[in-house]
Parts: sequence; structure tokens; C-alpha cells
Amino acid sequence: MKLSVAANYDPDIIPQLAEYPVEEIYGKFHLDCIGGGRPSYMGAVLSEKDLADYVKALKKNGIAFNYLLNSSCLSNREWSRRWQGRLLRLLEKIAGMNITRLTVSTPYLLERIKATFPHFSIRVGIFAQVDTPRRAKYWENLGADNITLESFSINRDFRRLELIREAVGCDLTLIANHPCLPNCPLQYYHQNGFAHSSDGKGSFFIDYCFLKCTYERLRDPSYLIKSCWIRPEDVAFYEALGYHHFKILERDIPSSELLKRVHSYSRGHSPADLTELILPYGFKEAPKRRKLWLIRNFLKPTKISLLKLKVLHDFAKEQGMLFPLKEHFFCVESSGIPKDFILGFRGRNCSELNCAKCGYCETIAKQSVRLDETRRSELLNQLAKIDNMLVSGAFWHV
Repeated sequence: MKLSVAANYDPDIIPQLAEYPVEEIYGKFHLDCIGGGRPSYMGAVLSEKDLADYVKALKKNGIAFNYLLNSSCLSNREWSRRWQGRLLRLLEKIAGMNITRLTVSTPYLLERIKATFPHFSIRVGIFAQVDTPRRAKYWENLGADNITLESFSINRDFRRLELIREAVGCDLTLIANHPCLPNCPLQYYHQNGFAHSSDGKGSFFIDYCFLKCTYERLRDPSYLIKSCWIRPEDVAFYEALGYHHFKILERDIPSSELLKRVHSYSRGHSPADLTELILPYGFKEAPKRRKLWLIRNFLKPTKISLLKLKVLHDFAKEQGMLFPLKEHFFCVESSGIPKDFILGFRGRNCSELNCAKCGYCETIAKQSVRLDETRRSELLNQLAKIDNMLVSGAFWHV
């Protein structure tokens, strides 16, 4: 097993991470000319010295740093001289920090980097949507050293995983602990929203897609089971298929939570509440934010009504999204998930099934998902109100 773990930039936990099979830590500046897979307001604000020191500390402990250039869209700026100059300066800066691993999601960026900086080891990110042997082979032929597969939809499609593994010789990575909806119809829109919210252009971003998928999970809690996460107990099953690289989310979460995830996957044992591994929010400890974080990122009176924005703020705070949370109103009890859970997907191609007729995940959800129905109803009503304000234009008084 080799783990690729999200960066929270806490140097104090690096020696602890080194005790596990952590091969690399991945992260980036909160803004650069490429953009990435999270809005800039969620990223840690680092100076060049901060990142250089962090990379140096990782290297002392035998861990590499993987810099993310994983934006799904470059806005056609890549065809301009100005952007090309900014790209080269960024790559020179990264190389100067002794970073040798990069993640990209666009074919041109992979080729551009390999042509100019051939020493970089290039990983292909999940936003590249690699979900077939043909797509994997295409990226390998471009020069990819490692490909993160489209784990949101194929982590439980074992025949597909076997065929992809047979098709390429490069390393393949699976994301182990994402909570995303399977075959998510919001995926492309969401990824492009992230790309344009972290590329330095200063655009204002409301995470509409995240609100919608949160609503779906509240409406139908079986999505907590249907999401294609991998239980720590099932890692050996994937290793038998030829997969040994696993990516652990989430960036900038509290150190105790990050270490819990690394420990669970390294030891093959889930905590009592599985949501502790898969949710990207809802932690008792507040995320570290720079001074005046809310004002810097959301005080945009020319772009949105501040009174309306308060509704979003209050909902996020109640859910522990970007804020600390004392207690969750739901959990997924690991004891309620059968030991042979993963085997139940053999012979099932979930992408082709009607969930209402299958019922496998619904049955397990009834055994394992526990929630406060009153709070659930309240939050569904809040989300319905927010959605109505967004689609009616009320957020902007238009």
C-alpha cells in the first residue's frame, strides 16, 4: 500500500505520518495561474517560504510533495503569451523547492510540462475522468506516470477496474474516502466551478453543486452507502486487483482527523462512525483560517446581497461546513455494514442498475445510518429555501 494524503500543512504531524505507508502529500498554493480542485477560500494561504519549508520537512521524513495543477479548465488563457510566461515562472518556482511531482487534468498541460521540464513525474487527476481502458492508455501514451481513476463512479465496478489495470503499465490510484454521489450529474459543472474559483481571476463562487448533493444525501440517506468510498477493511480486495495506490481526502482538515484517516486505512480498520472518514466537514475543531477570512472572501456587495448571503452562512455553520461543529445529527455505524459488504457488488454494475429495483444499498443504509429526523427535516427546508433564492434570482435582487 502507498498512500497519497491531503496536506493540511501542519509540520508537527509529519513524523507521525512517516510511521505509515504515506508516499506523498498533495496540495498547492490557494491561488495560481492554473487553478485547482478547490475554491481558493478553502485553501491554506501559504508564502513561498512556508511551502518550501514544509516540503523540506517532508523530504527529511522520506515523504514527497505532489503539487496540484489539476484544474479542469484553463479558460483558453493557455494560448496567450502572458499565461505561458506565468506558467513557466510557476514551474520554475516549484522546481526550485525540490518538488518533483505534479498532478494535471488537461492533456495539453501534461505535454507542455513534459516538453520543458521532463524531470517532473506527472500524475493525472480525477478531473480527467479516466474511467475506461482506452482513456487510461491515452494518458499513459502522453507520458503519465500515475493516473487517478474516476473513483466517484467505478470504485465498485470490478470488471472495469481489472480491464484498466490490464491495459496500462503505469501506476493507478483510487480515491478511498470521497462522499460524492455515484455517477454524479453535477460533476463537470462542479469541477469547472472549482477551476475558475482558484485561478487568480477573483471570480465570486457559490458552491451550488455542493448544496445540491447535500440536499440529495439528506433526502435519501442511502447515498451515504451508495457513494463509492472504500472501507479500510476492503483495501486488500483492491490490492488483489492490482491497485496499491490510494488517495486520502481532505485538504486543510484538523490534524487529529487527518491522522485518524491515515491510521484507519493503514491498519485496515474503520472507526465506529464511518462518516469520520468520508465527510469533508463537520469537525469539532475549527479549520485554520487567515485573519478576516470571511470578510476577505465573501464581503462582495457588488456581486451578491449580503443579507441573502447570511442564509448561506447560517446553513454552513449549522452543518459544520467551513466552521466547527459540536455534534453531528447523523452517523453511519460501521457495525451495521456487513463484513462481506464489498462482495455484494460482484455481478452488479451500479452504473447500469435501477437502484429502486436493486435495493442493496438501501437495505444496508437501514441497518447502519442513524439520524435525527427533526434536524433532517429542518435542514431540507433550509436547503429548499436557498435553492429557491438561487434559481429565482432573489440572491441578487433581480
